[in-house]
Amino acid sequence: MTRVQWVSAAVIATGVALAIWRTLVTGGGLVGGDTYPYFFPQKQVMAEALRNNQIPLWHDRTGLGYPLLAESQAGVFYPLNPFLYRFLDINSAYSTTIVLHYILAFLLTWRFVRTQNVSHGSALLAAVIFVYGWFPARVSLEWSIIGGVWFPASLWMTDRLLRQPSLRRFACLSCVFAAHLLAGHFTLAFITQLCCCGYAVIRGWQNSREESATGIQTTRSIRKSGVAVLPVVGAILVSLALASVQLIPTLELKRLSQREGVSTAFDPGYGHLPPVYITQLFASWWFWHTPEAVATRELSMYPLLSISSATNQVEAHMYFGLLPLALLILSAGARLRMRLDQQVWRCWALLGILSLIYATGWLIPISRHLPGFGFFMGPGRYTIITTVAAGIIAGQTLDALLIRRKPVTRYLVSLMIGVLTLFDVTASSQYPVRDAVAVEDAPVHGLKDSWVRAELSKLGEGNVRLLAPGPNVTNLYGVSSVPQYLGLGPAEYYVDEKTYRTGPDKADASPFPSPPEVEKLMKRGVTHLLTTDRIPMLAPEIELMGEGPDSFLNNVWNRGMSPCFLYRFKDPPSRVFIRDSEIRPAWSWVGRSPSDITFQITLAEDSVVGLRELMLPGWQVTVDGQPNSPEAEGGFARFVRVTAGSHQIQWTYRPTSFLAGSMVSLGSFIGLVFCCMMRTSGKPDGRGGAV
Repeated sequence: MTRVQWVSAAVIATGVALAIWRTLVTGGGLVGGDTYPYFFPQKQVMAEALRNNQIPLWHDRTGLGYPLLAESQAGVFYPLNPFLYRFLDINSAYSTTIVLHYILAFLLTWRFVRTQNVSHGSALLAAVIFVYGWFPARVSLEWSIIGGVWFPASLWMTDRLLRQPSLRRFACLSCVFAAHLLAGHFTLAFITQLCCCGYAVIRGWQNSREESATGIQTTRSIRKSGVAVLPVVGAILVSLALASVQLIPTLELKRLSQREGVSTAFDPGYGHLPPVYITQLFASWWFWHTPEAVATRELSMYPLLSISSATNQVEAHMYFGLLPLALLILSAGARLRMRLDQQVWRCWALLGILSLIYATGWLIPISRHLPGFGFFMGPGRYTIITTVAAGIIAGQTLDALLIRRKPVTRYLVSLMIGVLTLFDVTASSQYPVRDAVAVEDAPVHGLKDSWVRAELSKLGEGNVRLLAPGPNVTNLYGVSSVPQYLGLGPAEYYVDEKTYRTGPDKADASPFPSPPEVEKLMKRGVTHLLTTDRIPMLAPEIELMGEGPDSFLNNVWNRGMSPCFLYRFKDPPSRVFIRDSEIRPAWSWVGRSPSDITFQITLAEDSVVGLRELMLPGWQVTVDGQPNSPEAEGGFARFVRVTAGSHQIQWTYRPTSFLAGSMVSLGSFIGLVFCCMMRTSGKPDGRGGAV
């Protein structure tokens, strides 16, 4: 590796990313998929907390609240986020994250592929295949491109550790694994760890076979192949300790969530790759990616040998490009294959085929009972291994075809194939596969002119809870809203809460909301309703507050100039109330943040005071500065028993899981640094070790 190669790879990585995502670079943004219903509401609360020098532990705007850190995909402790979201607006920070990770993913993929005996130019082609073949179709999923950075980085560090074991390289691999875990979405992190272990086992076995051929005893060499994976497993264990500040709260939430056990609320087979859809590798343009195929949902109409779980075009997307596919087919020829590095070819052919088989979901009935596997959905995501394998083998094959050509010719041919492949794979993921697009005017910019936001802001954040379509999107008004949309959420939201209707049925001529729905909404503290169609017959408890096109929602939902309708309860429920009483106490907010709520209340008699917010372990209460015990009843309200008189009640979120995770992370990091320093400071002995 030369400095010129590093610089050229970095320039190409940056240039391609800026060209592909130029709309994001020039102030635009993404819209569609999970961008606004899921990620932006998290980023908004996280950014506000960071700017107020607070740790964003709780999200109080989605539903009746949930543990933001524990849900994990906000990436509260991911190294880049505290800086980007503290100093940039959320759209700029989000766009910067996307573009920066595309640059790093390309560069690190190139660097790892170079370790596989692939030339500079062919490694650039492999990076194009991997980064722009697999990720653009998943652009609405922020975690995918973040995994795109740490996947090749982990493989590179694993390869370095296998070639020359050392404590420093072990520490580097551990930190890379930990950074991937801190990003918050653990599916790709788990896949990455499995791939690194598989790579270590296969390469260790291959090396042992070579040693056996030179006369070393077979049993000894086989033992060495098993030992090769131990440092990688050790690095995974250390990374779990380093990332405990994220993992321990997430494990606590899992125990309290809809994913505790295998239930109808969680299907680990969802998002698989139907076997017939593998034909997209060569049939993308004339069948699978045509608008007609998607409009008629052809993916679900051809379930050849497919499992019963549902899937979608994004999760099932796998496309390498036609030229790389031709190179893969050529590599199967015996004469050409003899020119390839047999260890590399066999290793990645095996890993690629195994991951493709698992992506079909065929093994889910077995794997769902294994540690780790049963926790994640989306087996189609294992095609990330197949894609990087395709890139490496295609690069090797191109080198073999050009081996007798001049270096300049080899580089120019590789560059030409890479450019053609880039256009091929990016166009394939544009339409109709991609479920999010980059637009020049990001919808979030419309918040400043939103009439709905202006009306709600007059009432104060703590006095509004909105029932609205498009779960979580209206969180961005700065108010609490229902229903919720969560990947890993408290179980309460998946029993009774999920039955919300956000508007009347078209064939229903009765008033909306119905009397049972009114009662339910009042208990949940809902004060306003937002609809995209006028309610034909209003319930007597609500009235129209305003109507008109909204500069934010209309852009998010691409509704043109269609009006939105804002309603309110004539007698809205109070966020603070007395249990089992119709009397409304006199109260007022003293201070309010997602993790710390204080209010003043005056009571005529001893009462149990309730707050219409979700109650989970970690919430502590004080009355007039003195610790008190929350009432055992929880769920969709927090209760504390208070004597008559005027009192100040403070609810603070201090989860033990966060404190324990912080201590484990800090202790393991200090221990790892100390070990590396001790090793480095040791004097070399006569055998090259450290004394």
